Amino acid sequence: MVNFKEVFKEIEGEEYPQKRNYKDKTIFLADKFPVMNKEKLIFSIEKTNSSYPQGFAIGVNNGYIKTNGTAVSKKRKHINIFFWEDSEVLDVKHIEIQIFTASDHIFIKNIWERIIYEETVIDGTKPAGENRKKIRFPEGKKVTCYVGSDLWMRGKENGAAMYSEDIPNGKRYFCNDGEEDDDFDDIIFTVTRAAN
Repeated sequence: MVNFKEVFKEIEGEEYPQKRNYKDKTIFLADKFPVMNKEKLIFSIEKTNSSYPQGFAIGVNNGYIKTNGTAVSKKRKHINIFFWEDSEVLDVKHIEIQIFTASDHIFIKNIWERIIYEETVIDGTKPAGENRKKIRFPEGKKVTCYVGSDLWMRGKENGAAMYSEDIPNGKRYFCNDGEEDDDFDDIIFTVTRAAN
């Protein structure tokens, strides 16, 4: 059992995303991937090995993306777009994404889905100490988990981490979901720069 959230405790002055050495690999919670405005990238989900649905997220600052030629978001200060292994509208072996951004990078991280049966929420109309409320979901509620998500922030998805290897024109990512293991095989996916 490995609690990667503990491994990644912040060090003052450290730049995001943090990196750590673990078993001869450089691991991280998200990757800062360099891009140029209007650049096209090809993503491919190669393999998943988890009881939870898996995917990846692309974080874009000051911009938006097009997937297979169609804009999937409006220009925003920051946006995360999710891509799932069980997509019914995309070929997950070949997802063409065009990045429109004023920034010189995007963030790439893995995501997974959990089913929860209750959550505690804060009622802003009541005073502190009386404002917590439990909501139950007898049929379950699907929630997307990732580094920075609500469940991760609450310390319930501590196994998340990833590492990458360089491949021609891109990278291959080996990822852990929230389960506290270190096999890095819950989702394996690639990103490559499309030929112009």
